[in-house]
Amino acid sequence: MNKKFAEKFTAVLSAVCMLSVGIVTANAAEIDDSFESVTKNVESEKSSLPSAYSAIGYALVDENGLPSDFSSKTLGFVTPIKEQQYNDCWALAGTESFETKLLKLGYPVTEMSYDHANASSTIQVNGKGWQRKYRDGGFTNIYPGYLTSWQGGAEVADVGEIDFSMFQYSDEMTNANTKYGTTKLRYLDGVDSNEIKQAIMDNGAVTASYATTNNCFNNANTTYFMPQSYDGDYIGHTISVVGWSDNFSKYKFTNSTGILPKNNGAWLIRNSWGKNNSMGGYFWLSYEDKYIFGAKYSPNFTIDEVTKISDDMTLLQNERYGATYSFNYVDSGDITFINCFDFDENSRTLNNVIFETKSNGADYEVYYIPVDDGAPVNDESNWKLISSGKVTYSGYQSADTNGYVTPLGRGAIGVRIITGSDESSQLGVGEWLTNTTKMTFLNDSKYGDSYIKYDGTTSDLLDWYKLNNNDILGGTFVIKAVAVDNDNIMKGDTNLDKAISVVDSTLVQKYIVGNADFDGTQLYNADYDGDGAITVADATEIQKKVVGLA
Repeated sequence: MNKKFAEKFTAVLSAVCMLSVGIVTANAAEIDDSFESVTKNVESEKSSLPSAYSAIGYALVDENGLPSDFSSKTLGFVTPIKEQQYNDCWALAGTESFETKLLKLGYPVTEMSYDHANASSTIQVNGKGWQRKYRDGGFTNIYPGYLTSWQGGAEVADVGEIDFSMFQYSDEMTNANTKYGTTKLRYLDGVDSNEIKQAIMDNGAVTASYATTNNCFNNANTTYFMPQSYDGDYIGHTISVVGWSDNFSKYKFTNSTGILPKNNGAWLIRNSWGKNNSMGGYFWLSYEDKYIFGAKYSPNFTIDEVTKISDDMTLLQNERYGATYSFNYVDSGDITFINCFDFDENSRTLNNVIFETKSNGADYEVYYIPVDDGAPVNDESNWKLISSGKVTYSGYQSADTNGYVTPLGRGAIGVRIITGSDESSQLGVGEWLTNTTKMTFLNDSKYGDSYIKYDGTTSDLLDWYKLNNNDILGGTFVIKAVAVDNDNIMKGDTNLDKAISVVDSTLVQKYIVGNADFDGTQLYNADYDGDGAITVADATEIQKKVVGLA
């Protein structure tokens, strides 16, 4: 057992009923599973609310400044207030933020299904996946994984009512009705309020969590403030933040603690307890609240980029839950994380590659890697660089691959993370989680799905876990490829007119001397001899094809 692993194993996560896996322990995590309760409001004892995760994203503050007041509700980027029935505020809050993002993009959204998110995040038929039932609370990484695996993005009108009178297994929930795929999702922890505000302006909402108790609401349930000195009972609760007011009076936060904020200012909160107050279910939460946007309920996220899923799109992935942990066990700042896929005629043209990393500031390189004898080739001279860039935030990244066309059959996508510092390269991994008494997530990893390369050696990830962490369950890297159908694939057809002529040969020659640019399909078609390079030999072979000599 390496030193870093041993230190992780001895750490204990501090959590309330809202379980955060942002600072987990053990091979994957030890999670404090203690649940507390709170009533919806002062007058009602309708239900207790153990809950789930948090979220908000990162964006730079506009150089021209930010308004003192902003509201996505006022702008019409919200759907009607919902009322949770179970311990699923994490599903409602995430869904509400997703709806707001879609409305801001101009999509005609009515209501996305948060019950689908809940049921898709329960235990699988084979016992794997999230070890929870639909009435249980959730965990911080559930909803980001649900969205970026394209399980979510389905409307109620399409999936219908989920029958919770019968036990719902997560893998029985279809994603056939998923309309919108999340391709970029940013974490934001420990930042100033301006970055939070910019995220709300950019994406309509952020999803975050705070510690809730009736003691910190005012009598009308329209304002909330937990002072730093508060040491009473509370419970973690997840909400959607849709606006702010810098001038909201601190004197409006009177509650039973007898303590007021030092300054004016509040976040506009969209809640999931129905229309339980004069604001129709919204309330104001002080900027100075003890836990909002703090480390206790991290990670926070915002939804940065969404694509409308078309019939010609395929998401290649080896897991469906996203990152449950961050693989940071290796003391190296230059690691290539690899997933293998089967590329067929309808999934060989790559639009982009999605991966999760917390190596903010690192450089990344994305490669197509041939697979030989069932494993990615170790010799990097055979690798093809298909994208590169810099990691500018922690979370789910999307790397443009410019329509790169892979060979048919088994192949691999490698993501190299280069930190250029003493920090270890990190990539999201679907890895088992546990607390001191029970398993909370059980991964369904398989040999041949994920590999890791550093110090010149490529290893199957499950073998690496066994050898280095004494872990037989291992994990699966969170690397996904968005592929599209491509009926323009035809060797020799460089102008994409679905015919081979002298024009195609001439275009290859222009490309060779730098007088023409090719997209991914053109590059594939121009490489007539398939040697990975475009040369005069390819132009010659195309000419031979035209005159019938090839």
